[in-house]
Amino acid sequence: MKYFILVLVLAALTFADDDGCTEIGSGPGSTLPGSDDITLVLVNDWVLAEKALGLDIFDGVYILGADNNLDIVQAYDAATCAPLGSLPLDGGNGSCFGVAWNNDATNDTYYTDDWQSSNLFFTDDFGSTWSTYPSPAGTNARGMDFDGTDYWTTNGDGGGLWRFQPGVGEQNIAIPEIPTQPSGVTVFPNGSNVGVAVTAYGTLNIYFYDWNGSTLSFIGSAPCPASGVSSSYGLAYSEGNGNIFWSYNDGSSYHIAEFSFDLVSLEQSSWGAIKTSF
Repeated sequence: MKYFILVLVLAALTFADDDGCTEIGSGPGSTLPGSDDITLVLVNDWVLAEKALGLDIFDGVYILGADNNLDIVQAYDAATCAPLGSLPLDGGNGSCFGVAWNNDATNDTYYTDDWQSSNLFFTDDFGSTWSTYPSPAGTNARGMDFDGTDYWTTNGDGGGLWRFQPGVGEQNIAIPEIPTQPSGVTVFPNGSNVGVAVTAYGTLNIYFYDWNGSTLSFIGSAPCPASGVSSSYGLAYSEGNGNIFWSYNDGSSYHIAEFSFDLVSLEQSSWGAIKTSF
């Protein structure tokens, strides 16, 4: 009987820490060498009382993070990371990872995904009622973000990204530069194009891409800007200050961190060197 109770306790603890990672033998993450032309600088790092998986930013003021233990999307003050309120998830969204806001503060709609359901959930009344679309990534979706036209989600088991419009159409895009299971994704302005940043559970780098409307080009990567990271989760770009918020686990606690980033174009650097050589 004691053995049976111990098994139940261990099973409960395993479920409580479930973050959707399906890589066999996944343990503490590893860092790969980054690109010389990408700089990440840690600005803030907060320890949380709950988990925050996929992230988003509401109106530059609130950080949104999914907690599949509490079945909520928690909102945090973007300046202090103090918890402010929460959005209740649909009963079928028990393995929520990604959350994305539609960038409309007047008619706000929130989308969430799920790594055990093939549904994409959405609400326009702050969680009082939920409806669904088929998820483009099936049960493989993890992080999510909206660029003003298209939504993006990582394909957390098969790799790659999905660019989609709910109920309209989708496109799968390979990201072979990431050697392990992708988790979080965020989009940001990159000149006249859309920049895309992706993180992975076990490879502790942030990967940067450029989307020109038809082609996704790899820019480079940089090590995650914190030490002691075990698993890397969500990303969210803030138009308010131009920084990225990032969630991770250090093996015992969940964190939300904020970092600034600088991407130096190789083409621009090479052209500058050519000009100075004359």
